Amino acid sequence: MKVISAMDEEKTRQKAIELFQSGEKISEICRQLNKSRKWFYKWKRRFISKPLEQWYKDESKVPKHFPKKRSYQIEQKILAVRKKLQAEKYAQIGAISIQYEFFSQGKAIPAVWTINRVLKAHGLVKKKSLVYKSKNLPYPGNKYISVHQMDFVGPRYIKGFGRIYSLNIIDTETHFVHINAISGKSVKYVIPSVVRFWKQYGFPDYLQMDNELSFRGSNKYPRSFGKLIRFALSQGVGVIFIPVSEPWRNGIIEQFNDKFDKYFYRKNVFIDLEDMKKKLWNLRITIIRNIGIRPTKAKHQLSSVNSLVRILS
Repeated sequence: MKVISAMDEEKTRQKAIELFQSGEKISEICRQLNKSRKWFYKWKRRFISKPLEQWYKDESKVPKHFPKKRSYQIEQKILAVRKKLQAEKYAQIGAISIQYEFFSQGKAIPAVWTINRVLKAHGLVKKKSLVYKSKNLPYPGNKYISVHQMDFVGPRYIKGFGRIYSLNIIDTETHFVHINAISGKSVKYVIPSVVRFWKQYGFPDYLQMDNELSFRGSNKYPRSFGKLIRFALSQGVGVIFIPVSEPWRNGIIEQFNDKFDKYFYRKNVFIDLEDMKKKLWNLRITIIRNIGIRPTKAKHQLSSVNSLVRILS
């Protein structure tokens, strides 16, 4: 096999251009030099673009741009924040939560992909076991509808105190949650809990819940609206009841309640209802920080305080 040196190859390129300038046809040039038309046009373009330089020389193939290397200090800061969050009882430990912690400390916020690369490089990213597969179903229209889901956790029991419940309400879009420790399931506890959330977060388009008796009204008068339904409708909020025995329809609040029960109620010891409320406040602050939002005042206040008093009376 004949080996062509770099010098011979450069002379061949120069020869091709000389033949072309003398009026030789391109097909004849390629035949004489045993080269392809593609090869000829490549060096013709190079000659035209750099006629006064050594256009026939091979250009360096070294990359012109190099990715920026992460600094050791940034890596250590990210790992320190991750370790701090991991030590907290209810904290989330993903890239967004780490970004928010940087923001809370008034530090420069690293990009999400930088955080993920650092975590992955140190073996702190767990691979998901399940991979989502699209069902190829058409999605509904893109009109935004605000929905709050509501459900009870309980009864649970505090030794020496008695039975307690937690009424939890969650915004399905932002996952901002309101947790209410109460001593009963009566509507007299339910409506004030809903009012507190709506005053703080604003009205939804719909309030979605299961067929709990205190939500729907009365077994004695099944065709009449209960106090909660009347109150919601008076504020312009639609009411949605999910089908009986289908809790997955309320999937977002059900998932939260499951984590709430495992990681809060079953991992704490309470003296009484007030003690539980104090510990709930710490949980609420952690949730707000990890979601990365702060509760906002309602855009529209309740139409009248008297409406609540009238409904409860």
